[in-house]
Parts: sequence; structure tokens; C-alpha cells
Amino acid sequence: MRQLPILTLLLALLLGGCNALPDASDAGLQAIAPNIHVEPAMDGVTRARLIQTLAEAERAIGIMYGSVRSRPPVYACVTVNCYTHLGGTLGSTAEALDDRILLSPTGLNWHFIAHEWAHVELFTRMTPPAWKQLPQWFNEGLAVAISQEPEYSENAWQYLLTANMPHPSYPELRGLRSLQQWTGAVGFYQQQVQSRQFNGIGVSPVYTAAGHVVRNWLAAVGNQGVLMLIQRMNAGESFDAAYQAITPQTNTYPPI
Repeated sequence: MRQLPILTLLLALLLGGCNALPDASDAGLQAIAPNIHVEPAMDGVTRARLIQTLAEAERAIGIMYGSVRSRPPVYACVTVNCYTHLGGTLGSTAEALDDRILLSPTGLNWHFIAHEWAHVELFTRMTPPAWKQLPQWFNEGLAVAISQEPEYSENAWQYLLTANMPHPSYPELRGLRSLQQWTGAVGFYQQQVQSRQFNGIGVSPVYTAAGHVVRNWLAAVGNQGVLMLIQRMNAGESFDAAYQAITPQTNTYPPI
């Protein structure tokens, strides 16, 4: 759930929408470093941990792209009231709203931050027309690959297979192009697995499948494949055409 709101709000920006979050000062937050704003009640140890965690997330973005272009302001809360007041969804851990990353009291984890930052970085690197037609399954799968979230890892994927849990097929996953289609599939498969867990974390078949497919693709094309995909789409090529041109013809995906 923490990954979904960015898409609606960033598309709203393309259409001239208003900012979803108030300015940090208007929200009663304190700046502790450039682009880092925290709830005043955050203690010194947690503030230091936040700065370190953000550095780890930034490093993950840089590893994928070779550089980091986006510098999203970060709003970090230590109370649920702060988080929901700023637009966070109750029960989520972190969200990218507008051009900013919002962290809940449980969101001080570099994996969570890197996932949201990955969306912002990709948005920054793409033209509006290219971003608008980027399939949701690839957007989320790439964020999963960059953030290395344990709950969507290859170990989690193997657990899904071993436990014979319902999950989308490869063609079905590739059909999840819009936010509405993605959200519907996430909800459907969550109902199928209900409260099943992997290492104490709730199972998410759709995110796990997307991460699995994109990691497989990255193993075939490397980080340069992502940059080539962005370049071709920014030049006006469709996602499907660019993806097919970059993907080696000998590349095969394990059945999902």
C-alpha cells in the first residue's frame, strides 16, 4: 500500500494539479538538514538514524542509475497523527506524495524509503508522455528491485512457489498497465493469500512477482538497460517496443 499514492499524485502534477502536502513550516515540522524535515518530538538518536537511513536509500538509487537526479524533500513523523495529517494512509509505512516522501513512525527503513525514492527518480528522468504510458507492473517491479525489500525478495518468491500460493502469471502481470489494474490485482491476490506470512511479514504475490520479473530482466540487460529504456521512451518509442528491443531474444523468464 505504501507504494500506490505516488502515481495518482504525480499524474495530477502532469495535469497541473496542486501540491498534496503543505510546506514543512506550515505542517509544524523542523528542518534538520537540507530537504529533511521531522516532527519536533523526534529525539536525537532517531534523527541521526534517519539521516543515515536516507543515505543508504540514496546509495541504492545511485547504484541503479550511476547518479541521483532527484532530491525529494522528506517529511518524517513519530506520531500517527502527524502522518495522517500530512496525507499518509493509516496503516502504511511510507508514501511518496507530490514530489515529497512521507514517513510514518514505522517508516525509518532504507528499503521503504528507497522504494518511494525510486518512483520519484524514475519520474524525474522521464518526459511527461513517457511517464504517463509506463506500465505500472514495471514501475513497481523496478522499485522493488532497487529497494531490495525482503518481503518481495527472491526468497519470498520461492516461498510463494513452494507453498503453491496464488500469484499472477507472466502474461497477467504484463497486463497490469494502469494504476487501477494494478490496485485491483493487488487486492485480489491479497484476499487469496489472506494472512499468510513470509518470515513474519505479510505476503504480497503481485509485488513479489513484479520484483521477480524485473530482477530477471535486469540480470539480462544490466543497469544500462534501464537507461536505454528511458532514453528510447523519452524519444517517443512505446514501452513495449523499447522493452522488446532491449531484451535479448534468448532471455527466458521462469514460469510464474
